[in-house]
Amino acid sequence: MGTGSTLPVTLHEYKVRASLLLKDLDSSDTARATRAAERMRALPFFAALSLGEVLARRDTVRHKHGLAVIAREAGHTTWTELKQALEARAHALDTRAFFQKGQSTFLNRWFSTYEEAARSLAAQGGFLFPFREQCFICEAGFLQALGIDSRDADWERLGHDWVRPRDPDAKARLEAKLVARGFGGHHGVR
Repeated sequence: MGTGSTLPVTLHEYKVRASLLLKDLDSSDTARATRAAERMRALPFFAALSLGEVLARRDTVRHKHGLAVIAREAGHTTWTELKQALEARAHALDTRAFFQKGQSTFLNRWFSTYEEAARSLAAQGGFLFPFREQCFICEAGFLQALGIDSRDADWERLGHDWVRPRDPDAKARLEAKLVARGFGGHHGVR
């Protein structure tokens, strides 16, 4: 997704990032290894070490260290805290459920970046949602076919934009209704 994206990252993606960090640390490319060593210094154990010392001790770095660095980079103190935050999100709207209900008769507009989707929403209207690493815009008929009230006043309050709602309280109320209708998820949390 393009820069400035606010789409959620899955637990699997965070694990992949940790693995890539460890690969970079073990790289024979000095610049890559040095950048990874600098990132490792986010952990208290490595913070007091020079980059050279971190690189000299790279054989002692474990996957758990990579996970801890990724958690810190994501704004959490520990990997456990990050995982709990993602698990809490599991009770949120999961737009993949929209497409498990056989809504193939509708033509939605798909975008690789939020910015493109937002421009299309402003120009053509609809309802903007995230979907994995993309965004899509559907029309009211799509939501109605799913049993979702597209005339609920909260849609207007949030600006028809699920990714960057104008009114977070309106989004929370709609989300509770949609999750109650079976559109909640637990995908990506393991």
